[in-house]
Amino acid sequence: MTKFPRAFLSHGHVDKHIVREVARNLGRAAVIYDEFEFSVGDEFRDAIIKGIDRSDVFILFASRASLQRDWVKLEIELASEALIKNALSKVTTYIVDQELTHDALPEWMRATLIRKEASPGLIATDIRRIISQRLGERIPRYFVGRRAEIEQSLETISGFTDPNFRPPLIVYGLKGIGRRSLVQAIARDNLSFSSILPINLHAGDLLPETSIRVAEAISPGGISDLVAFLKQQEQKAKENLVDEITSLLRQACQAGTLPIFVDEGALAAENGVMRPEFDALYNAISSDRDTDAMIVSSRRLYRPAENPCPSVRVPELDQTSTQNLLRIAGRDVGLVFDRTALTAIATYARGYPPAVRFILDEARLRGIPQVVTDQRALVNFNAEQFLRHLKENRSLTPSMQTILQILSSFSPLPLQVIVAYCAQTSHDTSDDLNFLLDLAFVMPAGMHYRISEPIRDAAYRAFGGLRVDTRKVAELLEAYLADEPDDDARLDLGQTIFRANLLAGSQADSRFAIGFAADLINVATRSYHDQDYDLAIKYGSSALDVRPDSVDVRRYVAQALIRKERYDEAEEHISELLRLGELKEAYYVRGFAARRKREYPEAIEAYKKSLANGRRGVAIHRELASCFFETGDLPAAEEYIRQAEQQSPHNPYVVDLKCTIALRLGDLPTAERALEILDRIDSSGFAEHRRSTFEQANGSPEDALRFARIADQKIAHPPFEVLANLANCEIEAGECEGALTTLGRLQKRFGAINHDAQVGLRCKYEIRFGEVEAAEGLWSRLRDTSTPVHRGLRLAILNRKQAQSGLTVEEDAERTQLIEYQSAAELERNMRLIGSMISQSE
Repeated sequence: MTKFPRAFLSHGHVDKHIVREVARNLGRAAVIYDEFEFSVGDEFRDAIIKGIDRSDVFILFASRASLQRDWVKLEIELASEALIKNALSKVTTYIVDQELTHDALPEWMRATLIRKEASPGLIATDIRRIISQRLGERIPRYFVGRRAEIEQSLETISGFTDPNFRPPLIVYGLKGIGRRSLVQAIARDNLSFSSILPINLHAGDLLPETSIRVAEAISPGGISDLVAFLKQQEQKAKENLVDEITSLLRQACQAGTLPIFVDEGALAAENGVMRPEFDALYNAISSDRDTDAMIVSSRRLYRPAENPCPSVRVPELDQTSTQNLLRIAGRDVGLVFDRTALTAIATYARGYPPAVRFILDEARLRGIPQVVTDQRALVNFNAEQFLRHLKENRSLTPSMQTILQILSSFSPLPLQVIVAYCAQTSHDTSDDLNFLLDLAFVMPAGMHYRISEPIRDAAYRAFGGLRVDTRKVAELLEAYLADEPDDDARLDLGQTIFRANLLAGSQADSRFAIGFAADLINVATRSYHDQDYDLAIKYGSSALDVRPDSVDVRRYVAQALIRKERYDEAEEHISELLRLGELKEAYYVRGFAARRKREYPEAIEAYKKSLANGRRGVAIHRELASCFFETGDLPAAEEYIRQAEQQSPHNPYVVDLKCTIALRLGDLPTAERALEILDRIDSSGFAEHRRSTFEQANGSPEDALRFARIADQKIAHPPFEVLANLANCEIEAGECEGALTTLGRLQKRFGAINHDAQVGLRCKYEIRFGEVEAAEGLWSRLRDTSTPVHRGLRLAILNRKQAQSGLTVEEDAERTQLIEYQSAAELERNMRLIGSMISQSE
């Protein structure tokens, strides 16, 4: 396994004042330094041997006095041996004694890098650069099959004939597809830039935040008080901020570095048109002869006049390039594919480089023949499946899962914080990170570590993002920055502290926390997905106070209000979306509200308007399928779920609803096939929930209850549908006390939400265990008695009354009408599945 990159600092006592400052500047994660590493009572020789063995870079602080020290001589000798054995990758000497000459150094060291430098700050900066370079080399980078995109890019750039207007090129495509690699290749090979400078811009960032991000990227730690600086920037005119940012970008270009804006939703509105302030910045960069830049985005961007910006799309690799990537990357990890295997696996990778990485890792673990044979797994090859496989076969230890869990919520993080959060030794955490780096699950981010983008969401779901101790993260980062206040990434870490404190509900004062509008947006969005709708409303509303045109946030806030059944407040946000001209979003949210109120015809009408106004994607087709399912129009439900499935065949919400529709139709074979897919793609516990409903439909109440209880235990915060199904299973299995307890949990946690589902379950409980009069009274409280499930409940009430005391003429006629409308068997099946036919909700 490749050694974790750290620098061993060899020095004499007389130079301790310089070395101590360098070590403190770099931090414990980066160096092996006696005051950090060696304990009182350690055998010093053994400690030195172990220290060099754990190092990747050897740094000598050379002076006349240090070269006379026996311990320094030993360290130089050990470094020479380690270099011969390739156990060290680099040796660098800093001459801190101006009277020392090169000839005084050991002969073998004269051929290594030697610098005359006594400034601790400059030495630390140089060592940081060396270690960052070594970290980057840990992850193999392959660049294949992009000749056409390079040629298109150069053709576009060469078409800028006006020397006074050279607009930034926009490179767009899916995350992980190779956008940055393409930009880096163009910058290095065709534009004579030695490196690139990525600057991430997040949804909610405007020019003040951009100015800070650019300044910190160019000169980390150059702003002494980030909070005060942000307030100062917010007071400046747009024109002044544009000039400042352009000037900073010019400095980067003059130093041989090409600035790259990585857009995460900041630059443009929902329609892809640049926001006015960023259009002004784009124009300023374009008009400055000495400034170059590029933009990496997930979509094509337009100027306000709807003119497309000069752009190059990075598509999925073609079959030949994918095979070439598999062959080259496989060779580097000891895998040799024959032609048949290469062709088969490349087909399933679909030209998506992250999929290639996961396939290689699977092949290393299971062997190429097994991967090729298991085509069912390859068809659904994705990050979440791979994580689940690693978890189940114990390749990922619990501590590795914890690392992925915390990094999926907060990236990047320093090694010290990861070590403290995992509550294990630095050595053990380094071993864990080495394994995760080898899998490309974790990536170096300067001196820190972040999770790989393709598995961020998958890891968050697979390893319980909800269980991250956000308060502990904030406290550990606060303590870290107190020791390392000049950390290059203190802006990112300060924002992480801010977000972690919000999620923890903490009002703790922080010296280092800094919050942008982007952080409020991030917390609001995450809270919504974590089903903490109160937090989503609270922080989403705060985000809207400063970014009122943020469509995504307004939609999440409206949907959170709808889930809390605060429909009037949600309608205010819908009206605002209409005012902003965001019709597809406004009608989508209106449809969502109508569906939650069980007003399915109104929901269908609104969703269709959203489609007509340009709404695309899986969610709206799934929502329409759900509405038609609830109205009993199963052919229409099947048609819309088919359209959703075509777009995303392994979306868990789609697969779940397909299974639910099949259960309602009594089509158990189709339901079971959908369940097989759900088992593979959803490890959260929801597959067990749906398996429970399948067993209920199959007439196996004991198995249904067993799976319902597993789902309840596996899911950290079981949603309504999971608890409703558990209550139903307990009723069906005759678990009177358990059912009553679960019904109480439902009411306590969800209040009056899903009124009819809760009333229907209590009605069924009374039919089975209580009084028929109580059941009839509850049934009369249902808001919609026409659904198949509620008609089934009514038939059960009438059947019990008939058996006990007989029916009136009106009741007998009602019973006959119910059976004529739907067969008794169908009604009985629907009643048996009450609480189980709720589809998984996003």
